[in-house]
Amino acid sequence: MGAFPSSVQIGGLFIRNTDQEYTAFRLAIFLHNTSPNASEAPFNLVPHVDNIETANSFAVTNAFCSQYSRGVFAIFGLYDKRSVHTLTSFCSALHISLITPSFPTEGESQFVLQLRPSLRGALLSLLDHYEWNRFVFLYDTDRGYSILQAIMEKAGQNSWQVSAICVENFNDASYRRLLEDLDRRQEKKFVIDCEIERLQNLLEQIVSVGKHVKGYHYIIANLGFKDISLERFMHGGANVTGFQLVDFSTPMVTKLMQRWKKLDQREYPGSETPPKYTSALTYDGVLVMAETFRNLRRQKIDISRRGNAGDCLANPAAPWGQGIDMERTLKQVRIQGLTGNVQFDHYGRRVNYTMDVFELKNTGPRKVGYWNDMDKLVLIQHEPSLGNDTSAIENRTVVVTTILPLMKNPILRN
Repeated sequence: MGAFPSSVQIGGLFIRNTDQEYTAFRLAIFLHNTSPNASEAPFNLVPHVDNIETANSFAVTNAFCSQYSRGVFAIFGLYDKRSVHTLTSFCSALHISLITPSFPTEGESQFVLQLRPSLRGALLSLLDHYEWNRFVFLYDTDRGYSILQAIMEKAGQNSWQVSAICVENFNDASYRRLLEDLDRRQEKKFVIDCEIERLQNLLEQIVSVGKHVKGYHYIIANLGFKDISLERFMHGGANVTGFQLVDFSTPMVTKLMQRWKKLDQREYPGSETPPKYTSALTYDGVLVMAETFRNLRRQKIDISRRGNAGDCLANPAAPWGQGIDMERTLKQVRIQGLTGNVQFDHYGRRVNYTMDVFELKNTGPRKVGYWNDMDKLVLIQHEPSLGNDTSAIENRTVVVTTILPLMKNPILRN
């Protein structure tokens, strides 16, 4: 058996509009490789990075094959709905694990680790808490249909009236027409499940037609409430509720933020703003890989790629012999990251995670509770304080337990 390599080759696949995620990836690798603690970093991580144009499936194939032939042990990668199938198929065929902060895939993919937690349970708990039985669901299909599916199933069980409208081909004028039309129908409650660029655009149109005022309530189905620009909503009066995965008050995030602010913005694009939740997931992805290699080294598992770095298009496929060991060890990792407790189930999905629930106040976003798998939705009631907002606020915790029978459905399992 060969000694554990002192340089561990890993892949990196980045797509359009992921400059900040790439900055987080580079920073995490740099901090690992320069760690003064030898037991933390008994090896260097050596990344091989490709930027891919996802619309071109040949380019996706080419990038994956080039990384495979360089002998990478695992790939950190982002995908969108155009490239997800190609990437996950290669991973399954060749037993190369993909660690991704992109949207969770539908169905089972053995060699894919999903860093991004599911939002379904938290969103359904919140809808139950607000007792919404009639609302509009605006969505795009960039992240698949899992939230749409969960809402429609719940609507069927509870006789909700949900107007589900796909807005992915809308321009500004069509958003405005839609909003005016919905207003004539007296629709005041909205769940918005869109990619961040489309979401920002839609929110701007909501302001432009004056629907950001008292009487309207928007739930944003996104894990980065603080990543969204909501300044123009702050004084409008509408209720805006959302979810926040990264807790900026934890010591680990605070420490990283000190480092982040010192980065040269020319060399590290995106570092002029705080890391979005997808960048925090990217950082955690590198921590997961490093911990996996430490565990493999401790267990003296030979992960060499000798003699089979070869052809990724061989027919029949020649999978990497140690790929199963790698996949198993990745899924056993449990660490504290920027996104809290990072842990996976047998299917590579995040488990035992907590997300905060935020509401927009006229002073900015404020935490009003949290959701996790065990407690479900827990709301913190802020007593109105005398004097200014900084005086002591007595927190009362109200536990709202929601039993969701539909979570037993295997399709909707977290």
